[in-house]
Amino acid sequence: MLQTNSTSNSAAEQLEHALAPWQKAITAGNGAFENRSFYSARDHYQSALYLVSNLIAHFTHQYDPQLQEDALMHCCPALIVASHNLADCYLALGLPHKACEQLIDVHQSMIRLCDHANPQVGLIAMHHCMRTRTELMHFITAHKAHENLVSWATQTLNTPQSAHHYH
Repeated sequence: MLQTNSTSNSAAEQLEHALAPWQKAITAGNGAFENRSFYSARDHYQSALYLVSNLIAHFTHQYDPQLQEDALMHCCPALIVASHNLADCYLALGLPHKACEQLIDVHQSMIRLCDHANPQVGLIAMHHCMRTRTELMHFITAHKAHENLVSWATQTLNTPQSAHHYH
C-alpha cells in the first residue's frame, strides 16, 4: 500500500515528537558532562537510554513494517548514542566495569534486533552492530590492564550471532 506524503510526514512528526524527551535528556547529559557533573550526566543518560529503549520495544512490535523501519532508523542510533555517552560517563567516574557492561548491553541489543522478523529491521540493526562492535574493540584496546573486562568484552564479540535471539 502506498502512503501519501502527508501520512509519511505525519509519521515522521510523530517520531520526532516521540524522540523529543530523549533529545532533551541527551542535551542535558552532555551539558552536565561538559561541566564535569558526572553523576548528573549519568542520570540524564540513563533517562535517555530508558526512553529510547521503550520506544524500540514499542516499535519492534508494530504490525506496520514501514513504521518499524522508519522508527528504528532513528531509534537505533539514539540507543547507541545514549549507551556510548553513558559508558563514557562511567569511565569518567572511574567505573570501567559499568562502562564495559553498557557497551556489551547495547551491542547485544543490536545483535538481537538483527534477528527481527522484519528483514529491513535486521539490516538496520546489522549496520549499527558495526558501530557497537567498533566501540567494544576500542574499549578492549584502551583497557588491557583490566583482564576480566577485556575477556568479557572479547567473549561478547566472539559469540556467534545465532546465539542471540530476538524476543
